[in-house]
Amino acid sequence: MKILKRLLFAVLLLAVLTAVVLYINALQRDKVALTRYNFKSSEIPQGFNGYRILLIADLHEAPFAEQIADYIEEQEPDVALIAGDMNQLPDESIQETVKLRKLVRDVPMYAVSGNHERQCYNYYEIMAVMKAMDIIPLENDSVRLENRGDSILLIGAKNPNEDHVTTEIVEKVQRKIRGQLPEEPCFSVLLFHRAGMYPYIKDTGVDLILAGDIHGGVIRLPFVGGLIGNARTKKFFPDYEYGYYKEGDSAAMIVSGGCDKNPEKKRYFNPPEVVLVTLESE
Repeated sequence: MKILKRLLFAVLLLAVLTAVVLYINALQRDKVALTRYNFKSSEIPQGFNGYRILLIADLHEAPFAEQIADYIEEQEPDVALIAGDMNQLPDESIQETVKLRKLVRDVPMYAVSGNHERQCYNYYEIMAVMKAMDIIPLENDSVRLENRGDSILLIGAKNPNEDHVTTEIVEKVQRKIRGQLPEEPCFSVLLFHRAGMYPYIKDTGVDLILAGDIHGGVIRLPFVGGLIGNARTKKFFPDYEYGYYKEGDSAAMIVSGGCDKNPEKKRYFNPPEVVLVTLESE
């Protein structure tokens, strides 16, 4: 009888703990987190010491525009960057991104496409909506950011239309990135959706890569990291799914876990997030 009582108690305790964990996780999915990174480099000019970049990735029409706008108001970033996947296929709407821009008018905002924009038949209409809202698309384009008498280069790379990465696609992306770099030395930031392509773009000559795409691995476990890749790779324990990466003398990369709230891909122990990167000159 004692063994049965202990077993029932253990089952009940497990059920309660499971319910608590699921409840906390459900609350986390409704609250956008802010993750901070400081990036230090001798290549960053003094005028950009303390310059703040807000990175938004993989919004997928999740209802988080107000929360992100609140972070922008609180943190006062110098620029906001969107690393693709604003819409959620098969829908082409980017109304949450438009709403965010209506709420935030005084911060420069740039964006690149993700696979959801590129594989949408209304890709060009999405780009037109962004331009009309003063969200500047950087689809294989670049812009000089100015601050306190200095400048850095922001490069945007268009996401490949194809899921499978071929040698031809890699060479095209590399060529487009390198084609934006100036001859004279200049600190450069690359905005690119597909973090998993880091091995192919880390040596293109840029200094810092900001990316998204893999949603932090959807399910994150302590000491393990993200468990699930995307439909493109169908890989467990995906590489470059979240956080900070630096391999040798190559460019560093910061990857956002994204802001999606897809009911078909529920996040566990992985709240939606925006990223605040502060540049520091040495």
